[in-house]
Amino acid sequence: MYGMVNQAIKSMVTEKLGKETWEEICTDGGFDPKGFNSFEQYDDQITASLVGLVCKKTQASPEVILEDFGKYWIGYAKKSEYKSILTAFASNPIELIETLDSLHSRLQLSFEKLKAPSFWVTHISKNEALVHYKSQRNMGLEPFVVGLLKGVFDMYNQSCEVKIEKAEKGESAVFRVTF
Repeated sequence: MYGMVNQAIKSMVTEKLGKETWEEICTDGGFDPKGFNSFEQYDDQITASLVGLVCKKTQASPEVILEDFGKYWIGYAKKSEYKSILTAFASNPIELIETLDSLHSRLQLSFEKLKAPSFWVTHISKNEALVHYKSQRNMGLEPFVVGLLKGVFDMYNQSCEVKIEKAEKGESAVFRVTF
């Protein structure tokens, strides 16, 4: 993953748990507490290790940490230089989810080796949709996507319920979103 993801983990940890906790996590994992270069590609295992270390430090499950991070990621991205891309694509949460592939295509201009997931939406009713997710990573990121979807709705001052309907080996999943 790109360093921007790991930088966001650092930001979440320092905001919620303090700078000292981040430094302890880095010491335990053998990472530089200064953080990561946003535009540098890092092995996915580094990100997984960071999540594991946060879990160990907080006594929370990976599912809880990943969901929290998914929600946090939206706010983090909205504060970044990519805010205009994030906010220009849609006027509501479902539209934004439907355009995530286009957003990721634009990001590939800056991040050449980006392995972005793919998202598409099946509309069930006025207040319900299935969000389909496909990833090249076999990392079990479904809880992160749950948080991401909730974060997208939060961005539009709306709430939603997200349930994982189907997940296949960390590579694809279907989420039922009720709003």
